[in-house]
Amino acid sequence: MAGAADQLKHFLQNLPERELKKLAATVELDRNQNKFGIPHDAILALLRPRLAEVRAPRIYTPQRMLCVPFEDMLVFDDPDPKLAGRLARPSIGILWNLVTQELVHDEWVKIAEAFSAAQRNGDEEAKKREASKMWSLAGNAVKEHLDSFGTEPEELRVAAKKMGGTRRLEDVREMTNVLLVADPIEACKQALPRKPILDLNPRHVNVIKRNYDMIVAAKPGYEIFLLLSIMGRLLQPFPILKVIRALSRKLDDTLTSKSDLGIAGDIVISALEGDAEAVANVVSNESADEMDVVEKARRFAAAFKGITGDIGIRRDGEWGKRMYAARGEVSRSVESLILSEAEEKVARVIPRRSRALIPNFSTFPDEDSFETSERRARALGETMRIADQIGLQSSCQSIINNLRKDLEGYAAKIIEQLPKVEEDKKPEATAHLYTAVRLVELITNAEEADLLRRRGNAALTKQMTS
Repeated sequence: MAGAADQLKHFLQNLPERELKKLAATVELDRNQNKFGIPHDAILALLRPRLAEVRAPRIYTPQRMLCVPFEDMLVFDDPDPKLAGRLARPSIGILWNLVTQELVHDEWVKIAEAFSAAQRNGDEEAKKREASKMWSLAGNAVKEHLDSFGTEPEELRVAAKKMGGTRRLEDVREMTNVLLVADPIEACKQALPRKPILDLNPRHVNVIKRNYDMIVAAKPGYEIFLLLSIMGRLLQPFPILKVIRALSRKLDDTLTSKSDLGIAGDIVISALEGDAEAVANVVSNESADEMDVVEKARRFAAAFKGITGDIGIRRDGEWGKRMYAARGEVSRSVESLILSEAEEKVARVIPRRSRALIPNFSTFPDEDSFETSERRARALGETMRIADQIGLQSSCQSIINNLRKDLEGYAAKIIEQLPKVEEDKKPEATAHLYTAVRLVELITNAEEADLLRRRGNAALTKQMTS
């Protein structure tokens, strides 16, 4: 059996590239129908190393290809009420059954077979052409079906019941709208980096704007679905505001929020509020670590900075009020877990007599105390880097200035005492020196810490430097 497996591996490894791609496509496309009765997963597992090596294109079933234009909008949760730009995965089945079973079964089968054949043959142009036909056929058929329900409340209730509920109906409607402008959406995605996209540079903005304008000219009213699709590819949604700024340079947040572009902007602000809530949730966790809070706050700060930099935000505008309320929530959370008692926590490892910080080389620094001091000092230093965005610059700076003053005084006393240290106490003295060096590094900078380290080492060897 092992010999047969080795022979199969050898065969696959030496299969010509074109035949390799055709085999992979045939196996992948047979998953649903299982005409051949073969172990699909096992064969694909053997093929993947070669497929990655030759950079073979992704294999799509007809259903998967139908979903490609809105795949970045799909989510595993099922928000209630439904949120624009977020499609619950269970809604895929509703759309699929409408298209393939109820509305355009015969036409769909023909196009789906042509698409699968093009994929098996490695014909990328034919594959794109048939995919475009699939999107157009499905989008137009489902739109006509949805339009037949009417707009009266009772008609909508009947339609929602047929679809499995209001959220399913709304999802299918949004999927349909995306399919109706799938070609420019896919053209735009192809010209952008792979997801997740960290940021949008001017070239990316121009690409999106060009496709946006194409949709406005060809199918006005559907351009928002391009933005919603692209937002799903962003690591964080706020860079989409660069596109909004390029499209409406004279708009501030008050005017923008009243336009169709406001749908995208509202998603950005809602995401910011979600980031603020995530910070508060970490703080409410009794086992929360300072750096857990910093990581969440850093994400909020990046979004806040991006938003204020990309579009004019008025504090008294609709978005401005929500943004600054979210920032207030983050500020309170960070203050409660990081700034509160920061001076005492950072200085915990340093020996104290009365209120003065006095070196004590009789023992090593307490490890638990050092961990507490280091953790809070690191969090404080990281918080200072984002303090302006979360409204804590003054508080952070005040705490850091006080700690710097205390540490400078403590370091001076260490330097003064080091030349007098007995030989058998040098390890303890060195440990206290490096404790101070580490805290200085975390709350000030590496240069000051390095200077203290070099002066301390020189003092230990009785070679004082200025």
